[in-house]
Amino acid sequence: MQTKPIHCFPLEKLYLLPIPNIRWKTISVDFIMELPEPTGFDMVMMVVDSISKKTYFIPAYTIVIAEDTIRLFLHHI
Repeated sequence: MQTKPIHCFPLEKLYLLPIPNIRWKTISVDFIMELPEPTGFDMVMMVVDSISKKTYFIPAYTIVIAEDTIRLFLHHI
């Protein structure tokens, strides 16, 4: 009789992540790049609120520095 080796780690206790209680306290920002340019923009800045899951898609250009990102965020959100 043959037995197969177990290839997984022993299970450990799982912990819940802390849930923020104020909207827009925790967000994620991602950039979707190299898009076709029918409207003149070639990038989208995506901002997601972790509580409400509300998402904003902000058109932008690839040549964005930190100050431009802050301006886009403050202007659109």
